Amino acid sequence: MFSKRAQLIAHQVPTDAKGAVLVLPGGSMKSKGRYFSIVELGLRPLLALLAEQEGLAVYLLRYRVRGWNGDDADSLADTRWALDEIVRLHGRVPVALVGNSLGGRAAYHAAGHPSVVSVTGIAPALPSSDPVTQLADRQCLILHGDKDHSEASAAMSLAYARRARAITTLARFEIPGAGHFLLRGSRECYMATTEFVTATLARTPLPPLIAQAQSGDLCSPLPLDV
Repeated sequence: MFSKRAQLIAHQVPTDAKGAVLVLPGGSMKSKGRYFSIVELGLRPLLALLAEQEGLAVYLLRYRVRGWNGDDADSLADTRWALDEIVRLHGRVPVALVGNSLGGRAAYHAAGHPSVVSVTGIAPALPSSDPVTQLADRQCLILHGDKDHSEASAAMSLAYARRARAITTLARFEIPGAGHFLLRGSRECYMATTEFVTATLARTPLPPLIAQAQSGDLCSPLPLDV
C-alpha cells in the first residue's frame, strides 16, 4: 500500500530565504492512484533554473494521489497544505506558484492564499467553471503551446485569461508549434517563467516583454530562439 501523504521536496533552501517558489506538477483529472514521479521529468530544467536564483527557496510538491477528483480537489488540498508548510518553514515570505497542466489548475485555485504574490500556469488545465476572483492583487502569467488540443487546451486557458483580465493583471503567451508537452519551446518558456517569478518575488519591474503583454494580445507568441 502506497503512502497517501503529500511531500514537499526541497530543491534549494537558503538560510534566510527572501521568497519561495512552489512548483506543482501535472496529474490526472480523476484518479486516486499513486502519484507518479515521472510527471516531474519535464520540469527538471525549470527547477534547475529557479534554484540558480539567489535567496529563493525552491520546492516541488508531490501529491498524495495523482488526480484532482472532482469536488475532492485533492491536488488543491495538497497545494494549500504545502503553502501552509512554507509559512511554517520560512515565515510570511512572498510565494510564487508555478503549475504545469493539472498543477496549473491547482496554482490558480490556490492564488488566494495570503502568501501568494504571483501565479504561473504552464499549459494549465483551466476549465470554464473555475473561479477567478481569488486572483485579485496577484500577478499572473500563462504560457501555452498553440497546438495544445488536449484536455488542458490552449483554447481553454485563453477563455480563462479573458475572464481573469477583469480581476487582475495577466500576461498570456502562446508557444508557436508546441503541444501539451512542450517538446518545442520549453527552454524559452522556462526562462520567461524564471524571470517573471524572480521579478514578482523581489517586487522589481517585470521584463519588458511580459510587462507589455499584460495589456496586450492574450495570444502573443513567445519568441523562440530557433
